[in-house]
Amino acid sequence: MTLWDLPSKKLAVITKIHNDLYANVIERLSEMGVEEGRDVQCVRKGPLGGPVVLQLGGSIFAIEQDLASKIEVAPHA
Repeated sequence: MTLWDLPSKKLAVITKIHNDLYANVIERLSEMGVEEGRDVQCVRKGPLGGPVVLQLGGSIFAIEQDLASKIEVAPHA
């Protein structure tokens, strides 16, 4: 499942970030804390394919659908 597929209010762990992204995008995601093994929660999704709002620790970010679909997650049991 990708971060884009994660339902609102659900907690998951990041399992993989696809490496077909530009190096500066991967670096920026890392600066935001988006890394494999981190817990992430989908706060909400924008309407009509708008950005997904996610929470990592105490920080909240919004990322676009095309980027969220390249981040794989596994839901917490």
